[in-house]
Amino acid sequence: MSTDTTTQTPPPRPDVPVSPPPRTGNPWMPTPHGVSLMMRIELRRRRPSAKGYVFYGILFAIVIAICIAAAVFAPPELSSVNFEIVLIMVLGVGMLIAPSLSATSINGDSGEGVLAPLQMSHLTAGDIAVGKLLASWVVSVVALVALSPFLIYTFLNSGWRWNEALLTVGAILLVVLTFTAVGLAWSSIAARAVASVALAHLTTGFFLIGTLIVFGVASILVTEESASRDRYIDWSTLDQEASAALDEAYMTGDYSQLDPDDYTCIESDWPMTITHTDRIAWILLLNPAVMITESAPVVDPVTWEEDGRAAPGMFAMIHSLISDARLGPDEEVSDFQAYDECAELQGMIDGTVPTYDEDMTQEEIDAFFAADEAEQNERQQRLANLTPAPWIGLGVQLTLLIGSMWIVIRRLRVPYKKLRTGTRVA
Repeated sequence: MSTDTTTQTPPPRPDVPVSPPPRTGNPWMPTPHGVSLMMRIELRRRRPSAKGYVFYGILFAIVIAICIAAAVFAPPELSSVNFEIVLIMVLGVGMLIAPSLSATSINGDSGEGVLAPLQMSHLTAGDIAVGKLLASWVVSVVALVALSPFLIYTFLNSGWRWNEALLTVGAILLVVLTFTAVGLAWSSIAARAVASVALAHLTTGFFLIGTLIVFGVASILVTEESASRDRYIDWSTLDQEASAALDEAYMTGDYSQLDPDDYTCIESDWPMTITHTDRIAWILLLNPAVMITESAPVVDPVTWEEDGRAAPGMFAMIHSLISDARLGPDEEVSDFQAYDECAELQGMIDGTVPTYDEDMTQEEIDAFFAADEAEQNERQQRLANLTPAPWIGLGVQLTLLIGSMWIVIRRLRVPYKKLRTGTRVA
């Protein structure tokens, strides 16, 4: 009796639709729905505790008190200082809170075992990264909304235009967004929240304060030292008669009775330094605070009243300092001529050098000093009206923003190729 042992292949099963449908396209690209969903999840999970509400309450109370003082003590005439103080408060609150929140967002979720379920859902790495970024950045927007009454009140007396104010506020929000992304990047790199928060604030401090230190150190490398040799009359070798004759000549302006051979000249050397700050001014332009002030309107120190503006405020003063660094040393410093008292005395005796008493009237003397003052005012006006240069700082901010988000998305993509020892993923 024979048995048929041939195994029959079961018929193929029909395709069962998957709900939700499988992903298509790029698995890391953020989507509007995924980003908004991640933002809602993040904002609910990151709601402050009771202690957090107390801290934020105290912080906003201090900021609002400063803004109220700026509004109350505002002078009746146009003044941009109070408006600029409120802008600084918005920047300070955003830079203090938003990067601190983002710096604990990813490693905090990983430590609590919340990150892995998000990664295994239909949320892409871009959804998670951008959602967490915007959720932390919303804090700065909330600060802006909370301080908007003071912004509007001080703006009305600032002499700024609406488009200028919106441009500067936009620059502030961009800076806060960038360093929020930097905090998020450190959160994806460092395993401990304490380390990521510290690294985020160190990065912020480097760009805000470190660039100023680097500029100061770099200025040593572009400083030229030279010795200026001046010549003076050696009064210690003069006899009483020659000294009295010279004193009388200085008082009367009559040098015809002096004999040059009666006066001995000595040389005196003293060091003179010229710093070519124009070669390293780009370091200052990397500073985000400088980028914000460079986005502020230009105020002419001479024609500001005719232009319907307030007198130059803090932002205008910072712009002038940056312009001074960009232009480099003054021409008077670069073309400095040593002083020769002996040659001047010889010229007065010969009549080739005019004296104030003999050849210059009081009107001519006043005109001479007025021309010198006008030259200094022209220099200050040139510094104030130099075309602002926010583009270097803007490029740095965009590079930091894009680079940080690239790191975050790369660290969030699954499956992992390599994990740190002790990393919790579920």
